[in-house]
Formats: sequence, C-alpha cells, structure tokens
Amino acid sequence: MNTTTWWELLGLTGIILFLAGIHMLWQAREEFYFWLEEYFRLLRLSVHRAADPQQVAVTPARPRPPGPKHTLRMVIGVLLAFVAAPMLLTVGLTMVWLTRRVG
Repeated sequence: MNTTTWWELLGLTGIILFLAGIHMLWQAREEFYFWLEEYFRLLRLSVHRAADPQQVAVTPARPRPPGPKHTLRMVIGVLLAFVAAPMLLTVGLTMVWLTRRVG
C-alpha cells in the first residue's frame, strides 16, 4: 500500500487554500466589484489623458456601497487563491513528480 507523503499533503493544502480564497472572494463580491470598477475607471482616465490631456474631465469616484467593508477579506482571498495556493500546489506536485521519478 502506498503511503501519503508530505509533498502530497502540501499539494492538497494548496487545493484547500485555493477553495478557501475563492470562498472569501465570494463573500466580499460587492467590494470586489467596487474595486474592479474603480480600477477600470482610473485606467480609462489614464488612457484618455495620454491621448488628449486637454479634453479629459476628471469625474469623482463613486461612493462606496453602504454596509460593512470587506476589503481585507477580499485581499486575503486574492492572496490565498492566486498566490499562496498555486505556490503550494506547484511545489507539492513538483516534489511528488521528482520523488517518484528518482525512485
């Protein structure tokens, strides 16, 4: 019977962290949409400013939606889902592949 190695557990932890990050992003989806709209608004302003600096009217930012702010939850979710989880999964799968290849 083949035993589970530490590297396999590291890869499984990466998968669980990815799912936890996606769950946290889902919980903070209104905040995520707000920051995504702000990013594209600022990107649009910078592109228009580069094209014709005299014609750009700067519009004020949209006010945040009322209610609790979940920015920290959103940032932690992004870090878990798109930084920590892929790193752990990649290291785990690489080490499993190398240990089974060598012997």
